[in-house]
Amino acid sequence: MKDKTKLAFVLLAVALSVALFLEIVESQLPAFAKAVAAAVVLALCGVIISKAYSLESFWGIFLLRSRQGLALLDRLSQKYRGLWQHFAEIGMVVAYGSFAYFLMPKKKIEWKSTIATYSIGTFFLVFLSSLLPVAMLFLLSMLRGGEEFASAGVRFQQEAKESGILPFLSFVFLVLGGIALSTTMSIIAYGLMVAGAVLSALLGDHQVLASTPPGGVPLIPGINLDLVLGVSALAVVLAAHEASHGILARLYRIPVKSSGLAFFGFIPIGAFVDIDEKKLFSENKIRQNSVLVAGTAANFATAIVFFFALLLFSFFFLAAPSAATRQIASFFALTFSLNMIVAAVNLVPLPLFDGYHLMRNAVPHPLAQRLISYTVAFSFLLTLSPWLLR
Repeated sequence: MKDKTKLAFVLLAVALSVALFLEIVESQLPAFAKAVAAAVVLALCGVIISKAYSLESFWGIFLLRSRQGLALLDRLSQKYRGLWQHFAEIGMVVAYGSFAYFLMPKKKIEWKSTIATYSIGTFFLVFLSSLLPVAMLFLLSMLRGGEEFASAGVRFQQEAKESGILPFLSFVFLVLGGIALSTTMSIIAYGLMVAGAVLSALLGDHQVLASTPPGGVPLIPGINLDLVLGVSALAVVLAAHEASHGILARLYRIPVKSSGLAFFGFIPIGAFVDIDEKKLFSENKIRQNSVLVAGTAANFATAIVFFFALLLFSFFFLAAPSAATRQIASFFALTFSLNMIVAAVNLVPLPLFDGYHLMRNAVPHPLAQRLISYTVAFSFLLTLSPWLLR
């Protein structure tokens, strides 16, 4: 197929896919049916594009790789070496609280620097943990069908107040294990709550399960999030996350093969830096931890930037809001929320998340590693089970 003919064919396929996708989004189909139909359209579009240009792909998800930008990662990593090292260490304290001691380099001589790192990290740990409920509130306000997911949080808080001990345990988890342990234990606790509802249903009391909302919700731009806002906010989340991984990798001379974008059909769904994982996981664990936590630290930092940008923008421009200013404010709010939530969830010790590799570096015994990841995975599936069992 000649280049011009190929380009015309691909553009026609994309145009038809966009039209069909928008038709599905605006249809009266149930949300689940919309998601499936939209995914099929995007997958077919992605297959056509990837086949036409021989791109690396999987079920309609294809990658656009490039070595553009790698030189910039090198310059940033080497010019601000000390800054990036402190950034990763502060991020480790935010992520793991007191447990960060076991994941960070031990600076026996530079005790002043160590005290400063823990002090700053603890401040941001408290600040960011207080912002997490705000982030969830903003996200649910912009998420179609988010009301049921919101009721899961209300239900969990009610149960926590009634138990008396859960608020205390939440504080202990935050101090000991930072946002990683706090988020993980919240998943396990809600999983146990759902398990109790399922057990009641098996014993004949179906009312408890019927009134128990699922503990998670998929985020699909165009289906339950505004398409343009959702894709734009996710682009910021992923760019910050992946760029920071790349910078810390180059700081330690770990090869980065390429960088690029991931698409599902015509929708960009991710950015990536292709770090040489064999080289990364052959490094000492302290360096591995710095590279792994950098993405989450960048998302938390980006969330703070967009949170204050939202406050300033609201103060100066939302006294007499227009359609344009509302859209800008929504973009700031959504970008803040997604950075916060993606950062927190990324610390959970589940495969494919950075938190899984960090947990393995901190827990030496393979049996204990499997027990932790299986427990969290089973709890996570339990939180989603009300969708399937009603």
